[in-house]
Amino acid sequence: MAAVAVVQTAFIGDVILATPLLESARKTHPDKTVVAVVRSGCENLLGNNPYVDEIITWDKKGEDSGIAGIFRIAKKLSRFRIKTVLIPHRSFRSGMALFLSGAKERIGFDRGGGVCFHTRSVHYRLGLHEVERNLMLAKEAGWEWKGLKPAIFPDDKDKVLVDEILGGNDPFCVFAPGSVWPTKMWPGEYYRETGEYFSKKGLRVVISGGKDEKEICTKLAEDIPGALNLCGLFTLRQSGELYRRSRFVLTGDTAPQHLAAAMGAVVYSIFGPTISRFGFWPYTEKGTVIETDVSCRPCGVHGHKTCPNRTYQCMRRITSEEVVGIIEKTL
Repeated sequence: MAAVAVVQTAFIGDVILATPLLESARKTHPDKTVVAVVRSGCENLLGNNPYVDEIITWDKKGEDSGIAGIFRIAKKLSRFRIKTVLIPHRSFRSGMALFLSGAKERIGFDRGGGVCFHTRSVHYRLGLHEVERNLMLAKEAGWEWKGLKPAIFPDDKDKVLVDEILGGNDPFCVFAPGSVWPTKMWPGEYYRETGEYFSKKGLRVVISGGKDEKEICTKLAEDIPGALNLCGLFTLRQSGELYRRSRFVLTGDTAPQHLAAAMGAVVYSIFGPTISRFGFWPYTEKGTVIETDVSCRPCGVHGHKTCPNRTYQCMRRITSEEVVGIIEKTL
């Protein structure tokens, strides 16, 4: 059976924002196998997804690293006889692997290292949300594209585990303070002050994060009365189920905002070194971006490991009092 495919081997948030393409693929090609290619560690996001038939993981830092890895992934893809593939990831490796796989139509954006491998390219427009940009690839392919949104599908086991760990129906909010980029992280003391406020109001604070964020999450949980630290305990889908049940999620311009939005949660996202114009705000009517105007914003597409000006003012100027006020006003 012939197949269609979607390849997004960047980060967790990027995979979430590419999920509408999988729904588009299934609705347009109900008779074809829908293949998804994602970075190793992201595959849990697509488990239980009704629009996906096959998930291929690309272990970029392990067995699929380097040129040999490109050929290995290409070989895996070649057996599906792919007719059309959408490549939202602007990557040389992704483009080359799809070219070598024999995929007939390879549609991606007109910027990035993989352009030379595309059979058709779509202009990458700033100002649009990444979801809408991605759907322009579906439109170019002649697939259904209007009105589709990111979605993650926790299964019954995910829901039962979240039930067991929460241990009741008391109202709670979620703080997800971590990030791969330290300059995207709101100061810990501001999270603490915000947590203390809501804790006194009778709202339990739950701390969420990945295994590599344990230090910051543990410290924050210790500082907030009654906080529950779930850092590293949940899979991505389980975290999404946690977010869905919360009163709100407070985080930065990072993956949890996209996971919360995809699950229909209320989400407040604090933007510092990056700006909304890049297209990565929470894609939901329940999303609020909190930011301040400083002359050095933006300082990069992703932020930095350290502040280039050594002031960190884009984050430090957003006080806990301001964030509490916005949440109280809009929640």
